[in-house]
Amino acid sequence: MRSVFVAATRQHVGKSTTSLGLLAALSSRVPLESIGYLKPVGQQHVEVQAAAEGAPPLRVDKDCRLAKEYFGLRCEYKHMSPVLMPRGFTKSYVDGEIDMERQKQALLHAWEALRAAHPNVVVEGTGHMGVGSIVGLDNAAVAKLLGLEVVLVCEGGLGSAFDELSLNLAVCAAQGVKVRCVVLNRVQPAKVEMMRDYLGRALGRIGVPLAGLEPFLAAPSMGDFAKLLGQRLISGEGHGEEHVLRHCGGVQFVTCSVRRFEERLAEGEYSDRLLVVHGSRLGILEACLRHHAQTGEIRGGVIFTGTRHSWAPDEPILARLRESRIPTMHAPLETTEVAERIQKFTAKLNATDRQRTEAAIRHVQAHVDMDVLLGGTAAGGLASPRRGV
Repeated sequence: MRSVFVAATRQHVGKSTTSLGLLAALSSRVPLESIGYLKPVGQQHVEVQAAAEGAPPLRVDKDCRLAKEYFGLRCEYKHMSPVLMPRGFTKSYVDGEIDMERQKQALLHAWEALRAAHPNVVVEGTGHMGVGSIVGLDNAAVAKLLGLEVVLVCEGGLGSAFDELSLNLAVCAAQGVKVRCVVLNRVQPAKVEMMRDYLGRALGRIGVPLAGLEPFLAAPSMGDFAKLLGQRLISGEGHGEEHVLRHCGGVQFVTCSVRRFEERLAEGEYSDRLLVVHGSRLGILEACLRHHAQTGEIRGGVIFTGTRHSWAPDEPILARLRESRIPTMHAPLETTEVAERIQKFTAKLNATDRQRTEAAIRHVQAHVDMDVLLGGTAAGGLASPRRGV
């Protein structure tokens, strides 16, 4: 493979997930010390410990920390995230306060140092191909600067996906950057085969392979929902990370009668769901507690909504929820607003949530042809993949 640039048609369509899948595929084929990861232009940073003892912490893009810590990569943080563009960066650039030539040289220095020690580098872009164009470091320009082919990730749909691809392909063509293949993510499961056929043929007409289609995979944790709604768990938080990081198998807004709700609980339909229920519906909360006490089968979580204090469950029920350890939070919002926020929410991968990271990697490898993404032979030759990879 040597190296490849993973980009996307827009934010939140699976670029980081695809990058992780590539790193996992590489780790099964070549020595770990030959693998590197680069986020040439980052926006959201975290502090990490520098390699040199006593050195101050470094600021790197958050995806660098995830890649390095999850896979145990040997590359140094100082080479993984050479350019950071925090809030206000573009204004400072337009005001003449930032020398972008120095930024480009820092990027090239990091790239040369990284690939000299780790010849198989997964380079992950930021947003769509044009992001960063105002400062001359958009994804297409960076891919050209590094001399890399691009894997382009887009979201499910036929006409809409192709429209977005066309815009991003045009940006690549303007820079003379080759698109190696396309990965279609977040496809409705019932439409996977149809999309494989039609989008595959449409891309074939312009000479771009379709490397895979990934059905929609959404697995936010209770901690993700707590951050989304600006609340803390009132039950489950003090009982270990497994409660905060508990993943739900879907979201269920409970609008049915208590009797019908109990029937569905007994049928196992709601056992792993995030149950969203108005705080005035104490009968639903009581049914949850009874079912959990009898079976222990509430493996998801509960959000109760409502803006009026009188609608919130009383202290005896809250005490029973805490005793049950069912991850629970109160969102002092109308149910419709909670629904809107959840619908628009995309849970991001992070270094602490290994369960979701592992699930995302398995998902990518099950649905994407990694040999197409890898583009042939990596440094030293690509060995046959291990079973399950």
